[in-house]
Amino acid sequence: MLDDQSRQFFQKWYQSDLGNTLLEQELSEITQELDLAVGYYLVAQSPLKALDIQDHRLRETIQVAPALEFGAPANTVVARASELPFESDGIDVHIFHHTLDISATPHDDLREAARTLLPSGKLIIIGFNPISAWGFCRLFSKCFSNKRKRAPWCGHFIAHQRLEDWLKVAGLTLESKRFVFYEPPLQSGKWRSRFTWIDSLLRPLKLPFSGIYVMTATKQVKRFIPLKPRWSGARVRVPPLSKPTAKEMKE
Repeated sequence: MLDDQSRQFFQKWYQSDLGNTLLEQELSEITQELDLAVGYYLVAQSPLKALDIQDHRLRETIQVAPALEFGAPANTVVARASELPFESDGIDVHIFHHTLDISATPHDDLREAARTLLPSGKLIIIGFNPISAWGFCRLFSKCFSNKRKRAPWCGHFIAHQRLEDWLKVAGLTLESKRFVFYEPPLQSGKWRSRFTWIDSLLRPLKLPFSGIYVMTATKQVKRFIPLKPRWSGARVRVPPLSKPTAKEMKE
């Protein structure tokens, strides 16, 4: 279940200049992942009240929140992330937008999402990368208790290598992994614009030092092909028939 206080921190932080800039980049990455996705149900979990996901071909979008909040959209379902009210093998696409970063039970949330996915269903995870300038700032924030209680530093910042292991345990197969937003976490847009060259330099190299990562996994289900049994006919030896002789007929 998402921590309510951390959720409020993130909602306020995404209204800042840095948070809004990052959100635009993240929505662009989600739209790119949904480009080829088709089906009926898209489930999204986020610290935000709603993710403005557009330009996709899924019929219905469902927002999952741990509590009913003022201003939440009509398609919001109140439920624990580890106890979703959906049937197994029924969801086409599931999105974790920083929910694992602020979840008290990330393993359970991941397994529950895997349970609800259709075979070949897609799971999209967006998380903060601890091996980055953002991760360094999070470690530095431990020295200041007031800063530690702010977003995004109150998150867990799960390493992508560890997350890959969790996906395997949950029965999911990693399909793609991208590292985006190499700019440092500076609130001032003026100062941040001076470091855009870092993003232009490192993004083509795909180095794992970006602020966030986008991971896509699919649910693979083994299908067994029934084999037809080979029925072998019973071999019965029938003696050859011979015509009766004239003597036998008289007798």
